[in-house]
Amino acid sequence: MRVNAVLTITAGTPINLAVALGIAPNGAALAAMNPIPVNRWFAQMLTGGSGLGYVMDLENFAAGTQANAATQGHLIAQLAPASAQAPGGSYGDGIAGIPGGGPADLTKLWIDGNHTGDTMAISVSLRV
Repeated sequence: MRVNAVLTITAGTPINLAVALGIAPNGAALAAMNPIPVNRWFAQMLTGGSGLGYVMDLENFAAGTQANAATQGHLIAQLAPASAQAPGGSYGDGIAGIPGGGPADLTKLWIDGNHTGDTMAISVSLRV
């Protein structure tokens, strides 16, 4: 099942994708959840923004770890800013044909950015 959303960034406040997409509860309940596998997922900074986007995967960190783009090992991609005329950088994971791709655990995927108000398109293919 495909889930698509546009998420608004508040700089320095990482967004957990499972929570933002309404699939998982926030807080301690998120840390206690079983993995939510996704076959593929995609993120892109949307037209009109001006800041960098951050994509983080905490797969190798303990449950309950708070994502932080500045923490060693959290950041997997830094997305180029968008402009008024064009979208910015994008990141995709688990795409068919990429060795080692998928599944990822949605409860461990986070985004953030350095400019409040920028938006990021998110698309995940849930493994059902």
